[in-house]
Amino acid sequence: MTRVAVLGAAGYTGGELLRMLLAHPGVEVVQATSDQFAGKRLDYPHPNLRGMSSLRFVPHDALEPCDLLVSCMPQGGLINRWARVRELAGRVIDLSADFRLAPAAHERWYKKHPRPAGVPGFVYALPEWTASELPEARYVAVPGCMAHASLLGILPLVRAGLVKPELVVDAKTGSSGGGATPDRASHHPERASALRCYKPVGHRHTGEIENVVERLTGTRPSVHFSATAIPSVRGILATVHGFTTRPLDEAEPLRAIAMAYREKPFVRLIRPNTSASPFPEPGPLQGTNYCDLSVDVDPERNRIVVNVALDNLMKGAAGTAVHAMNLMLGRSETEGLGFRGLHPI
Repeated sequence: MTRVAVLGAAGYTGGELLRMLLAHPGVEVVQATSDQFAGKRLDYPHPNLRGMSSLRFVPHDALEPCDLLVSCMPQGGLINRWARVRELAGRVIDLSADFRLAPAAHERWYKKHPRPAGVPGFVYALPEWTASELPEARYVAVPGCMAHASLLGILPLVRAGLVKPELVVDAKTGSSGGGATPDRASHHPERASALRCYKPVGHRHTGEIENVVERLTGTRPSVHFSATAIPSVRGILATVHGFTTRPLDEAEPLRAIAMAYREKPFVRLIRPNTSASPFPEPGPLQGTNYCDLSVDVDPERNRIVVNVALDNLMKGAAGTAVHAMNLMLGRSETEGLGFRGLHPI
């Protein structure tokens, strides 16, 4: 059994991670940290975990050695503890933005949280595209949730040379993406019926998408990214607009995406006329590690539109952490991730 500790386990992604790890046949959760809930049982902030464990939270500074550490700390949380953490865990998976980007890109987009000198490179955990890098990885960074959805739609088109290196992404996200600590904008009376664009330009996921696309395809795109808040707790719907390099029909981009994900267990392509709901939606994906996507072509305007849906707390965070962990440990990549979702919801 691999001994796993979860740093910052009281938030939403921490709760989802504990839900999966406590039922995982290959790991033992040995510690879960929270300064706020130190001494409390795991089900105190996570009522869905009642009866699953007698483990209690410990303060962050009480972290002990383990085989693998998963950090659910907010941005800056792991960077500020890195010197100590690297001595306690042979392998680390980070769900924050601390280690997703190459150093130069990180410096540009995350000036408030500079990366300390001497920190080793982290493998970017986009399992459908970087699975071969994960078995040997000691340090792994999970993508940002909206960047993750966007990349799954963009990468097959760029790799196949079907779109120009200029892309437009409109990402819609539920309120849980803001974390468990509310602010004025995310407080329920303010957010419950909100439908507003909260970051039309300058979102940090812009740099993440550009950086990863260039690294994985050799093409440096210009990404125009906007984020919109929707009246939902969970879920992301990213709509990617790409402009074609030549006239083409729907079959070619459909084939490119189908080929990219034909052996990937968590990405599902919704083909035309095969579902009563022909476009992806986050609802049926809640609690799952699945991503649904569709592709449409506007031949008159030389435009490809890819819609990508996933659960931001699962496929966009904790689910991908477990997926990456499975690959790091040489286990089946689907282990502990078989929940298929609910309908209706």
